[in-house]
Amino acid sequence: MTERIEVRAKGFQKAEAFVSEVLVAVGQVVDRDEVLLRIEAEKVSVDQSVPTAGRITELLVATNDDVHEGDLLVVLEHSPVDLARSAESAPAAPSFTVTSDYHASPWIRSLARERDLDLGRIRGTGPHGRILEVDLSPVAPSVPESPLHGAPVPQSAEPMLPLVPAPPESRQLSAVQRAVARAVTRTWTEVPHVTQFDESDVTELEAFRLALNRESGKEATRISLLPFIVKASACALRKFPDFNGSFVGEQLLPNRDVNIGFAVDTGDGLRVPVVQHADRLTLPQIASEITRLGDRARAAKLAPADVRGGSFTVSNLGGVGGTAFTPIINGHELAILGVSKAELKPKWDGRAFVPRLMLPLSLSYDHRVINGVAGARFIAHLGALLADMRRALL
Repeated sequence: MTERIEVRAKGFQKAEAFVSEVLVAVGQVVDRDEVLLRIEAEKVSVDQSVPTAGRITELLVATNDDVHEGDLLVVLEHSPVDLARSAESAPAAPSFTVTSDYHASPWIRSLARERDLDLGRIRGTGPHGRILEVDLSPVAPSVPESPLHGAPVPQSAEPMLPLVPAPPESRQLSAVQRAVARAVTRTWTEVPHVTQFDESDVTELEAFRLALNRESGKEATRISLLPFIVKASACALRKFPDFNGSFVGEQLLPNRDVNIGFAVDTGDGLRVPVVQHADRLTLPQIASEITRLGDRARAAKLAPADVRGGSFTVSNLGGVGGTAFTPIINGHELAILGVSKAELKPKWDGRAFVPRLMLPLSLSYDHRVINGVAGARFIAHLGALLADMRRALL
C-alpha cells in the first residue's frame, strides 16, 4: 500500500524566494529528513527536507525557479519497501535531440534571450533534460541541428567550440548574492527613495563606551558603537511610529514590536539578522544578540526565526570608511539607517574650535509614506540620542 506525500515550501513567510539548488531527481529513493532542495530568500537559506522515506514521483521546480510559501515542490510515493531501502542514485539522464519542446524555467528563458542563445540546441543536464543555468555557460555542450525532428544526430569527433566567448573575469554569483540582487532591485524600482544626511556628535558616547569596556570583565561581550545605534534607533521608532511599519497596497501597517535588523557581510553576500524587541533590551543584551546573530550569519547558520519581523535596518560601514552613502530600504520596511566612519572635526563651542568626534548618518526612507520634514525630524532626534544617551531614558 502506497501513500502520497507532498513537500511544500516553508520557512520564509512572505519573502521573495527562489530555488538555489536541487539535490534529487524523479525516481530517486530518499530517506526521512533528507534535504531535497534549498530555497534562497532575501535573508536566509532554507533547506526543504522530506518527512518520511519514499520514492520521488514528481519534481515540480528547478534551479532559479521563483517560489512562495506553501508552493508544492516535490511529490513522493511512500511504501514499506521504501523504508527498507537506502537512497538510490538518480536515474541516468535521457538522450537528447534537437527539438523546440525543451524544458526551461522563465528565468532560464530570459537569460537565454539576453545571451542570444537557442535553447533548442542546448543539452539540459537537469532532471528529465531540464535546462539549468549552468547549461548556458560558454563551455556547455550543445546539440547539433538534425535534418529530421527528433532524429538522433551522430556526434562529431571534433571538439565543440564555445557558444559565446566569456571574458576571463566573468563569474557566477552565489545564491546569497542572487537573492540580494533580486531584493534590492525590487525595492529600488518599486519604492521612491529619499535620503537625508546628518551627523551626530558622539564624543561623550565614545568615551562612555570605552569606559564600559574597561570596567567589564574579560569574559563580557565587548560593546561596539553598533549596540548604541540599535538602541537609539529603537527609541526613535517609538517616538516616530510611522517609521515602524510596512506599506502594503495603499495601507500603512504599523508594527507592534520594535525589531532592528543589521546588515552582516558574510563574504558571500549580505545577511540581515534581526534583534527582536530592541527597545526592551539593555545595551549588554543588544551587544550579545548582535554578536550571536552575526556569528550565525557568517557561519551560514541563520534560522528563519533569526531574520523575521524586522521593522528597521541599520547598515554600519563605520569600520570600513566613507563619509555618506544611500542605503536601499530592506524588504517591506519604511526606512534604513546608513552609518559611516566617525571622524574628528573642529567644532565651534562659542569661544574656540574644539575637536569633536562626528558620526555621519544617512537615512533612506519611503517617500510614499514619509515626507521630508518627518525624515529630517527623525534623523535629528536620532542624532540627539546618540549625542546624549540619557535622552533614551525619557
